[in-house]
Amino acid sequence: MMFNRLPLLMIALVAMQAAPTSAAPFDQLLTKVPANANTLVLIDVEATLAAPVAQENGWGKQLELNYVERPIFLPPEASKLVMAASLRSNDDFSRLWELAAMELVEPMSMRSIARSEGGYVDNINGISAVWTPSDAYFVSLSDRMLGVMFPAERQFVSRWVDFTQANSDNLLSDYLKSATKFANAKVPILLAIDLKDVVRPHELEERLQDSPVVKKSGLAVAEVSTILASIQGAVLRVAVGKNVQGQLRIDFAEPVAPIKGIAKELVINALDNLGAHVEDLAEWKVELEEKAITMRGPLSEDGQRRVFSVVEIPSTKFSTLKDAEQEGSKEVPESKIREASLTYYRATDVLIKDLRRDLRGNKASSAVMERYARKIDRMPILHVDDELLDYGSQLAETLRVMALSKRQGGIQSGIQTSGMGRGRQGGSYNNYSYYDSLGGRGPDRLYAAKESASERSAIKASAMAQSKNKRVEGFKLIDEHSAAIRRQMTKKYGVEF
Repeated sequence: MMFNRLPLLMIALVAMQAAPTSAAPFDQLLTKVPANANTLVLIDVEATLAAPVAQENGWGKQLELNYVERPIFLPPEASKLVMAASLRSNDDFSRLWELAAMELVEPMSMRSIARSEGGYVDNINGISAVWTPSDAYFVSLSDRMLGVMFPAERQFVSRWVDFTQANSDNLLSDYLKSATKFANAKVPILLAIDLKDVVRPHELEERLQDSPVVKKSGLAVAEVSTILASIQGAVLRVAVGKNVQGQLRIDFAEPVAPIKGIAKELVINALDNLGAHVEDLAEWKVELEEKAITMRGPLSEDGQRRVFSVVEIPSTKFSTLKDAEQEGSKEVPESKIREASLTYYRATDVLIKDLRRDLRGNKASSAVMERYARKIDRMPILHVDDELLDYGSQLAETLRVMALSKRQGGIQSGIQTSGMGRGRQGGSYNNYSYYDSLGGRGPDRLYAAKESASERSAIKASAMAQSKNKRVEGFKLIDEHSAAIRRQMTKKYGVEF
């Protein structure tokens, strides 16, 4: 359906339209981003943490104390934060790489990072670095600038380090450069993705043929396809004040007026198909400019969690660093283990509930399940009970298996339908020939086309049903293990998990 490969990034943004201003506060950090990045996140951490909603909900407190409630990780040690990634648009927007560069309030000990992350200190091209089991490298770019790179491929990181030391220019694409201008004091969080040339026209038209939204509209598939295939990118601006407001802008190269009546449904369906269902969007106001669709409205914590799972820092343990350095080899009291373990379990429970809502509508994509598995891998682990960590590891692996089954289901249905609409000998419908073009077997050809379309739908429905069944089985297994570890931890520590 629709441009269902558009990323989660296309969800939410600010209720106010501030005039574009220079993103000068981020200029130095942006020079650390390679030219092939297609996804960008800018966060003014200080401005965000100063907002009333952040103060009220304790976004700046230690991560292990409020990971469950906080929808986005904001390291209080940072003043400005830039995250970037290269996403594979034709593979459910899986990640080739991701990185973060942040300005620090004060210098950060690399040995403390290594201790807290369970990694080790390394030296890459004369730069102090830390390898971590979460498949990321931390790099000291300067006394007050920290870099994080995923995956932890040492040669890859080495070349990035060389790049950061030599480059002094902003090498982002024109679309991402223009998007950065919308970050300002009132809009401290901005997400943008460059989508130019990501759409495969033949795949898009095939999806549109089966789209109930397009069928209901009465619009020609070719007309809708031309507009959607011209997508340039999406920008999400987030205003943080007494609450969180969002504005999503999707830009096209073609005028969007013809799809005015179905624009909102197209966006929501695209996100649903990607597993990025956000209930908030149903109430958002939609407007059309000549070549853009804009949606705006309030963004709930669940919605924020979905949005910010697209690009994340390859670690969420920064706020444990000082504790790690102070404690060193001291024996950790049981009360601290209990507190860390309780928060860890509750955090996994929040993520599972998020995904379970998708199961009702078969909307949980492989990309989303993989992202949530990665979130579990990156949760704070300092002082967490070892048996609970084993449970978390198994939970993440189960989600990856479920994601793989869904991905394989889509591949299999594609293989089974790839030859449909052709004759038995590789020609067109029913060996359609010049004789047919003169009216010889026109009706038969039309019937064959309808029949193959019906078969394609049936195969796709069967593959999706099998995928859903596997996910139901997966969640049943997760429920059993969750209940068991909950009983075990409750008995062990004497508090309700």
